[in-house]
Amino acid sequence: MYLVSYRLGQFAYSKTAGNFVTRLLAKGLYLISEFLMSSVTGIKVSPTTDIGPGFVIHNFSCIAIDAKKIGQNCTVNQCVSIGADYSGPTGKKPVLGDNVFVGSGAKILGNVVIGDNVVIAANALVLKSVPDNCTVSGVPARVISRQNTSSYLKFDGKE
Repeated sequence: MYLVSYRLGQFAYSKTAGNFVTRLLAKGLYLISEFLMSSVTGIKVSPTTDIGPGFVIHNFSCIAIDAKKIGQNCTVNQCVSIGADYSGPTGKKPVLGDNVFVGSGAKILGNVVIGDNVVIAANALVLKSVPDNCTVSGVPARVISRQNTSSYLKFDGKE
């Protein structure tokens, strides 16, 4: 259900949303649906975030996503924050690659790039870019494995 609100927001804030009246109606409807959905589910996803196919939110509650781009087959658990770090002058947003698993309570902040096939462990604080094919954990997050160790990252398209 939240996906409907997110897609409506994408349409409302796109440049192809039609004339002024259409955009105004779409934005009003989006703001109402966004308020209701975020109140019920505890999920907030910015309509400017470009999300690839296969995006999964396993559990709801306390999820805030304001990334520049999220690749294919990304999985997010509860209490995850993904967004810009506004403590600096730029406030650039993170970019997540394909086949990324973000564990419960993880935070991804600032101008970071998360590579493909990455596992971000529960409660990790990611402040620096993460290379492909690894697992990160800790506060601040550091690479603990350079092997694809999670079954969550095995997408064969048959499920």
